[in-house]
Amino acid sequence: MNEEILSPEKLAEIWAKRAYLLAQEPPAESTGQTVDLLVFRLGKERYGINVLNVKEIYPLEQLTPVPRAPNFVAGVFSARGRILSAIDLHAFLGMPPREYKEDAKVIVVTNTNPSSDMTDMELGILANEIEDVITIFKEDIILSLLTRSGTATDYIEGVTRDLLEVLDLNILLENKRLIVNEE
Repeated sequence: MNEEILSPEKLAEIWAKRAYLLAQEPPAESTGQTVDLLVFRLGKERYGINVLNVKEIYPLEQLTPVPRAPNFVAGVFSARGRILSAIDLHAFLGMPPREYKEDAKVIVVTNTNPSSDMTDMELGILANEIEDVITIFKEDIILSLLTRSGTATDYIEGVTRDLLEVLDLNILLENKRLIVNEE
């Protein structure tokens, strides 16, 4: 092997550079607006939605199928006396529908955009698992460069460093496909 023997001057120079780098101030913490996100799983994918859009979370117990409904409508359920549609987000976004086990949840969401015509829109989103509620800085949401098929990118606000896809539910809930009329 060709090992290089360092002179005392070279070794001192290396140690001085290392000490200088270690003495640097850490990067400034992010300061700015934060957003609280409910993190949930659909299969292996993780999604985050603004907690302001979340009204309630229910266990997936009695979901009644609706004949001739679009494939993304998993059924309807009763939420404190209100009959709400439950949608399979994957199917709605143009991806293959998911299977949901008994421990799945229904996240009841609503539109919080005051200038929307759909402010009273309320529905359930199926989730395999609810993970957590986290607070992140809005600047940490990186604009999505996803190249998915389907319409998923229309509703994804961005992605965090740990690959959490942040959905913009206000835009999603304004989609006219969610209004299922009797035909």
